[in-house]
Amino acid sequence: MISKSFARRPLLSILLLAAILRIVSACYSEGYLMHDDHFWAVESSASWTEGADYNRWMPWTLEEQGREVTPHYTNLVYPGLHYIYFSCLKVIGLNDPMAKMLVLRIIHGLISLIAVFLAFRITETLTSKHSDNKATIWVGLIMASLAWLPIVSVHQLVEITCIVPLLAGTWVLVKRPYKEWKLSTLLISGLWLGMATGLRYQVGVMGLGVVAAIFISHSDSIIDAIKKSAVVGMSALIFFALTQVPTDIYLWGEPFAQLKAYINYNLASSGEYPQGNMFTYLFVLLLLVAPPFSLALIFGYLKSWRKLALLVLPSLVFIIFHSLFPNKQERFILPAIPYVIIAGTIFWVNFRAVNSFFSSSTGRLIERSFLIVAIVFNSICLVALSLSAKNTSQMSAMYEMYNRGDMTSFIYVSADHNNYAPRFYSGAWEEYEVANSRTDIQAQHSKNCNSITPPNYLVFVGDSHLGDLVSKFQQQYVSMEYVKQFRPGRLDRFIHYLNPKNPLKRVLLYKTDPTLECSEKMNLIENE
Repeated sequence: MISKSFARRPLLSILLLAAILRIVSACYSEGYLMHDDHFWAVESSASWTEGADYNRWMPWTLEEQGREVTPHYTNLVYPGLHYIYFSCLKVIGLNDPMAKMLVLRIIHGLISLIAVFLAFRITETLTSKHSDNKATIWVGLIMASLAWLPIVSVHQLVEITCIVPLLAGTWVLVKRPYKEWKLSTLLISGLWLGMATGLRYQVGVMGLGVVAAIFISHSDSIIDAIKKSAVVGMSALIFFALTQVPTDIYLWGEPFAQLKAYINYNLASSGEYPQGNMFTYLFVLLLLVAPPFSLALIFGYLKSWRKLALLVLPSLVFIIFHSLFPNKQERFILPAIPYVIIAGTIFWVNFRAVNSFFSSSTGRLIERSFLIVAIVFNSICLVALSLSAKNTSQMSAMYEMYNRGDMTSFIYVSADHNNYAPRFYSGAWEEYEVANSRTDIQAQHSKNCNSITPPNYLVFVGDSHLGDLVSKFQQQYVSMEYVKQFRPGRLDRFIHYLNPKNPLKRVLLYKTDPTLECSEKMNLIENE
């Protein structure tokens, strides 16, 4: 029954599978995957809706603090979209932080279905001359159920969100033969490329690959290739500017202020991030694109650079750019992966169809073995990742204070490494104190007693040195009362096992009584 339904409506079946996996992941994958997808997208935008400025990016916040009023290097388009989302929730009265994030994850998951749809359609268009649709089905299934895609699709990763406009621009071009491209085709393709670049600056280099692909396709008419490239490029620049200039002029009084700050920051500070080597992203691709079958897909992707130039060259330029740039983080390469999947699958399906080796028993055995290993490995990882949450210990501690409803302020104590409070889950945006092993606890205690809203909670985050630091605070905060412990989740523990440099974050929540702590009697006891 299921197989017949899939055969009749493969796209609908694939989209249904993708939707189920993403909804499951949205429900179970709480927390955040890394710093940027929460603190730079959620904390910033949610604080703006409450009149606060969590990351202190806004010019009026800088003025109030007497700091130099210069743009932060963060691209504000993606946080700005989240600001609109949180503003709408505020209007309808949805205040619970966990409910807000669940809805946000579901929205991201549904948006990612568009990428599955576009990848299917692009493959279908490029393989329409063939009688079977094996490549189309495989691309759709991979985009729907590749092990890590559901979990990253429901989180606030701009590298995943920008895939939708990138594929939309590609589909506009591949839907028609090169000689049938109209002015509207080029303008709309440029629109989508400009929108994608507005979300994620780095994908703008894909435009160079688009131009190269146009020249390869129009090698018989250089003038025509120049005209088409110019139209796509101008359209992309115009729509990119529309995503940037209004905000830049409103905030900083000049166009492209954020882009300038971003470029200057990367020129000065790129060496402070993970470096790797020029083959780092090759290993990332081999790991992420259904290993061990990823070997065949990457081989096919590179071999089809001329025949599928509109897929390969833009993404290949993007991969080369990141391979040469010093700052190498795995998530940076994610926008290119759908192109590797599409081009690699199309080539491999055609290659095996005309190669007699794969008709032999040996060839079929080797191919089947690779497929079985890839499917089993992917299925195990898919289940594990889709049901996993990350960084939930800090989130849960903040949410516990939200549910208790009596938090005035808190001290965030880092026992190991630097930690940042996901204040969004506390439902409050008042300033909080930070502390670590080097903090003068007695001086901080006295300072807090002189503040208008002394903290009534202490949040300890760390691992091996957590107990020692709690004991030191108990010597000064004698009213400390244990509330709850929040342990790191399975995914956090597994990542720490693979790489101990990723710290475990156990959280201990304590409550204090500011009245007792700051009373004259207590001050006398402290002095004694």
